[in-house]
Amino acid sequence: MNRGGRGQLNLGEIAAGLPKTDLRYLHDMDARQSKARVIRVVSENRTHAYLILDQTIFHPKGGGQPSDRGVIRSNEYEVTVKKAIHYKGVVIHWAKLMRGTPVEGDAACVLDWPYRHLVMRRHTAAHLLDHCLADAGGTRVQTTDSWLDEPCYVGYAGSVPSEEVLRGTEQNANQMITNGGAVRIRFLSSKEAKEMLQNAPNYERLPDLSEIRTVTIDGCQPIPCGGTHVSNLTDVGRVSVVSAEPVSDDSYRLHFSVSAGAFSS
Repeated sequence: MNRGGRGQLNLGEIAAGLPKTDLRYLHDMDARQSKARVIRVVSENRTHAYLILDQTIFHPKGGGQPSDRGVIRSNEYEVTVKKAIHYKGVVIHWAKLMRGTPVEGDAACVLDWPYRHLVMRRHTAAHLLDHCLADAGGTRVQTTDSWLDEPCYVGYAGSVPSEEVLRGTEQNANQMITNGGAVRIRFLSSKEAKEMLQNAPNYERLPDLSEIRTVTIDGCQPIPCGGTHVSNLTDVGRVSVVSAEPVSDDSYRLHFSVSAGAFSS
């Protein structure tokens, strides 16, 4: 259904009556392009539109991970995806019109892979830093938030660690990256997950779901996470702890970066 000229729309109107989107990025994080079926197009104005697909490789903003970017195209049109939004199980793709007018039907989806891959490397590095920070400090850490675009950071409860702990965290993380380690995805029942994840750094923020997706780096404890990751630590590149700054009396942000040399074409 193409709903042009309706004025302001909210996400509920755009997604009304549609089934949940098949979230392909949860299962195949290395997919750079895919086929999908556009099941609804909602025109915003002459330059932008909202597209909903039956399945998507575009990860929406959430869990500290920024939205994927890329292109959706067919013979009749091409749009640039500026933002993917998750709304009650439906992923809505907000896009700029580049050629023609989007319509319902088969389409090709292509990610902005360099950007996605950078986010994957940062997300894996963030979980690795959780592990190495706890190890260097000799105590469990508790995350508060994170952001994997700019400025890139992980937020933690507590006081800013000492310089010795921060340097040890960076050193240990880079040693584990050099040694390599698989990054594995599992889906667990809520009961299994809560028993297994009690010491995870984000356990306090664990959502109330019937099934929990976990990410486990070799040598680290599993972490509940719906984000995208590289398949091996060697793909991360070198991690640098840039700074650690207090946010309040009982929390701080650890800013970090990953080297630019690990991108695989």
